This record gives sequence, structure tokens and C-alpha cells, in this order.
Amino acid sequence: MRIKCFLSFVVLIGINTNIFAKKIYVDNVAQTYKVLNNLRPGDSLVFKKGEYKDIQLLLKQNESSSKPIVLIAETPGSVIFCGDVKVAMYGTYTELNGIYFTNGNRNPNQWKSHGPGLIAMYASYCRVSNCAFNNFDEANSAYITTSLDENGNVPTHCRIDHCSFTNKLTFDQVINLNNQKAPDKTSQVIAPPMYHRVDHCFFSNPKKKGNAGGAIRVGYYRNALGRCLVDSNLFIRQDSESEIVTSKSMENVYYANTVLNCQGTLNFRHGDKQVAINNFFLSDDEKYKGYGGMYIWGSKHIIAGNYFSLSKTIESRGNAAIYLNTGAEGTEHALAFGSIIAKNMFVNNNGYAIHFNPLEELRKNFSKEKNLPYNVPHHITLSDNTFFDNKKYGYTFFKDDYKDLNRNNQWNKNIYWGKQTGLTPLLGLEEKQFEMVLQNGFYFLKNKNAQSSLAGLPNFYNNIEGIELNFDEAVSNSTMQKPLSIEQVIPKWMLNTLGDYYKTGKLSPELEVRLKRISATREE
Repeated sequence: MRIKCFLSFVVLIGINTNIFAKKIYVDNVAQTYKVLNNLRPGDSLVFKKGEYKDIQLLLKQNESSSKPIVLIAETPGSVIFCGDVKVAMYGTYTELNGIYFTNGNRNPNQWKSHGPGLIAMYASYCRVSNCAFNNFDEANSAYITTSLDENGNVPTHCRIDHCSFTNKLTFDQVINLNNQKAPDKTSQVIAPPMYHRVDHCFFSNPKKKGNAGGAIRVGYYRNALGRCLVDSNLFIRQDSESEIVTSKSMENVYYANTVLNCQGTLNFRHGDKQVAINNFFLSDDEKYKGYGGMYIWGSKHIIAGNYFSLSKTIESRGNAAIYLNTGAEGTEHALAFGSIIAKNMFVNNNGYAIHFNPLEELRKNFSKEKNLPYNVPHHITLSDNTFFDNKKYGYTFFKDDYKDLNRNNQWNKNIYWGKQTGLTPLLGLEEKQFEMVLQNGFYFLKNKNAQSSLAGLPNFYNNIEGIELNFDEAVSNSTMQKPLSIEQVIPKWMLNTLGDYYKTGKLSPELEVRLKRISATREE
């Protein structure tokens, strides 16, 4: 009888665990430290309104998907983490929510680029949601990283969502997703997949000198699997460097993002088999020298259903919406080949739609120094793309200094109107007067004929392991009506934290002085 009663008690506890989950309220740092290590599965630590100066959180509890530990602001945006802040998430299923990070003063000597970030996620299934990061401090580090722990374990399935990242004056990317401690360019071992997601975030950060760090880095080198999804994000004047996003691993997907007035490109920098679907690459002013679309290294990529309309393009890269890299296969500056460019709209780009041999002299020199065979992009499948220009910009649609070379490219059902192609006549690239209609300030085909499936194209694949997106369906079902707005991406409380750089492209005098001071420190 005693055994029976004991077993019944155990079952009862198992069924009713969530009954004992608590909301624990704190209103200062000391209180937070007192209760932090006592949090149990399903508990929420609720921060009341106020500043939490010099708060440093070390979260070690391992929980489950049904009983995460959540650290949350009682009123999002009213809880400010400032001063010497550090958040290290070593426990699985831990979430940080509703915090405003600003007015920091970490010691720059204790932080470095490509190290742990202001928030470092060392465990799997961690989440940072509904948080704002604005001009935090002068330490050169990322705002958020996924980082390997002391034993070299790679965190997986983390999420960063509905956050804003603005006015970062320091070096290193805003977000770094890591599955290696450093780039290993000689190892044949493939670094494991990460399966992270970055979605519904807002990025706007000023230009800095040199290779200063863009919005997101995914992995370190081409011998790593990413399998990360970056979707539904808005980048407005994300100008930190020439790479808005640097995708340095295999099998990542960039879906339904909007890139507006950014002085850089989305780069498939390292790693083959990457996907860009249904993104907008736009500019609507001429404030700066040029704005970017995509720069492609490597092979087996799918670039489909995107919209490119750039009022100015980047002269230093060759003035184009898409750049296909020349060089040697599988290297630091890998040749672009064997990829699909399909069902994209190229509309009124003040530059070439596609550049087939950008930065050629640099790539030739690199190949010569490394004693590697130099080549130009080849075996590119171009299908169902639309090229249109009614502004009479002084460019052809394509830039190809090897137009008589057989690249073994496949052209299928592409149409163009408004200017010359810059190529010799090709089957599958037809000059055709078609009617365009303005929708929300952008031109689209008025009568779009039924298009062939992506599935019929060479080297097509319809999904990537761990990412729930059917590529063919996503492109076919896209109405492509309008790009994202800020209100669609982040909560209203963040609007007062963003500053004016994303609107004006200019920093305040105070921030300009601070940026010069930080830049001078790095140069020393």
C-alpha cells in the first residue's frame, strides 16, 4: 500500500510540475542575484521598471521546451541594462525578453572582436526576443553571439527575434553565429550545423573604416555547416562595412528580408549551397556613393524571387545588383559557378543587373599569388527573370568582358525591356515589350504568365535540413507586393530608441565625436 501511494504521489508531481512555476519580481541588481540561481523549470524572473546598472547574469539552469526559464521586463522597454553589463547563457531553454540595452561602459580592454558578445549564448535553444540595443558602449564586441563553451560544444537552435540594433559605433558584427572558435582554412572536418534563426529584427548602423563588422556573420569558413534561417528582417542604412551580411558557412537561407539604402551587399562569402528567396534590395535616394544587392562566391546557390531596384550602385565593386565572383574554385575568394538565378525582378537599377566578372584584377592577382587556376563564372542557370529600365540609366543589363567565351550558362524564358543587354543575342533572353504596373512605389509585371517550376532547373533542391521552407512554393506563392516596414518587424516601444541615422544617414555631433574616438583607438 505504501509503494502504491508513493507511486501515485510521483505521478501527481510529474503531471502538475507547472503548477509550481512562479513569477518572481525583482527591482534591483542585488535582488536579481539573490534569486537567479534558485529559478526552477518554468519560472519567470520579472524585472520591474528601472535601471539595472552593471548587471552581469550567468544563467546555468538546463530546462526543457515545455518549461523554459524566462527573464522578462514587466513592461517592455522600461527595464534598462546599462553600465558594465554581461549576459552569459549556459543553460538550455533560457529566454531574455523586453530589455533595453543602452548607456553601457564595459572596459574595452576586456572585450574583443570575434569573442563572446554582450549577450553570449553558449547553450542550445536559447532565445533573445523583444530587446533593443542602441549605441551601447565603446567595447569592440558583437551585441549577440552564439559561442562555443569551454569544452568546444556548439550551441544549436537558438533564436534572435523582434530586436532592434542601432547606432553601433564599435567594431565587430552586430550578431555572430559560431560553430568554430576561429576560422580553420585547412581542416577537412566539417563544423557541425547550428540551426539558428534570426527573424523580425531591425538593423541600422553607421559606416566605419575598413572591415569593421556588418549586421550578421553566419559561421567562419566554407568548411562549416550553417543551416541557419535569416528571415523577415529589415535593414535600413546598415552601413557598417561593405558586407551587410557575411554568410560564411554552407546551407543557410535568407528569406523575405528587406534591404533599403544600405552601402553594402548580402554576401554568400564562404560556403556552398546557400539560398536567397523573396528579398527586396532597394534604394530610394542618392545620398551616398552606392547601395548594394548581392555578392556571390561559391556554388550550388539558389537566388530566386528577389526584387532589385537600386538608385545608385557600388562603383568600387563594379556597379551592379548582383556580382558573380571570378577566381579559383573552393578558395578564400571562391569562384561563383553552378548556381540558379531565377524568377527575380531587376527594375531601374542604376548599374548592371548582373556583373559576370567584378573585381577581376584583384582576383587574378590572388590566383597568381596562390598558384591557383583563374576562371570566370560558369554553369549559371538564369530562368524566368525580368529586366526592366524606363529611367534610361547609362548601363547595359549585363557586364561580361568575356561575352564570346562559352561559359555553359543556361538561359531560359528571361525577358528584358528598356535598354541593351550588353551580350551577344541569346536564346532564352528575349527583348519583349511588357506592361508594368506601379504597386506601392515599385514596378511589377501587370500580366505575369504562369512560370515553370524551379524543380525543373539543373542542380535544384527544394529544402535544407532543419529549415521548414519549401523553396519552390515560397517563390511561386509570393505576391511580392511590398517590402517590410518597421512596424511589421519590431514592437512599438522600440520606435523611440532607434535614433535618426536610419532616416537621415547622419549621426548627431555627439555620436560623430564618439565614432572618431573609437576609430582612432583601433588604429593605434
